[in-house]
Amino acid sequence: MPRYRRPFLHAAVLLAGLLTASGAARAQVNDPRFANYFLVGQFGEVCTMCQVAVVCQAGDAPPPADAVPAGGDFTLYILNTRTFWSQVSTIWEWFISNFSSAPLVSGHDRPVTVYAVSGGAWPAPVERMAHLSLEPALLTIDDGHEIDRVERRWQRSGGGGALGYCARLPLWDTLEVIAARAPQGAKP
Repeated sequence: MPRYRRPFLHAAVLLAGLLTASGAARAQVNDPRFANYFLVGQFGEVCTMCQVAVVCQAGDAPPPADAVPAGGDFTLYILNTRTFWSQVSTIWEWFISNFSSAPLVSGHDRPVTVYAVSGGAWPAPVERMAHLSLEPALLTIDDGHEIDRVERRWQRSGGGGALGYCARLPLWDTLEVIAARAPQGAKP
């Protein structure tokens, strides 16, 4: 190959790479439209290997996000890491997201541990599944509840009656409270 074509070839490869990367950046879930959604962080949607603690409580505003309530009635959701096959599917989702954000926007499923605390009494945890999606902006738990990810409203599934509001809690502090208050052997 003649020498004068090499710089052109390098420039063409660089330009193709930049165009591909810019398209991928627009397709990723860190789209500005979703920046203020509940459980969307600086790097986009909740990561596959992350756990998240969410407290939901009756009231007209989200509960304080600094600690698990000391008593009363509330529901604590621990969104666990995605299952093995769900994590494997993220490889495909992220590849496709270079061309279309639809798979990421439609959401994913993950296991969730539910503590429905009543009068300060901690029950044994119940294992459920949750579906996190950006469109519609819902976190739907298969216990008949959902969280509106724009308003942080806790409600009955299917747009049913409002129950209260939710807040994200510090994970490690929440896990310590669960270890201290939940029935022995019950872990998220």
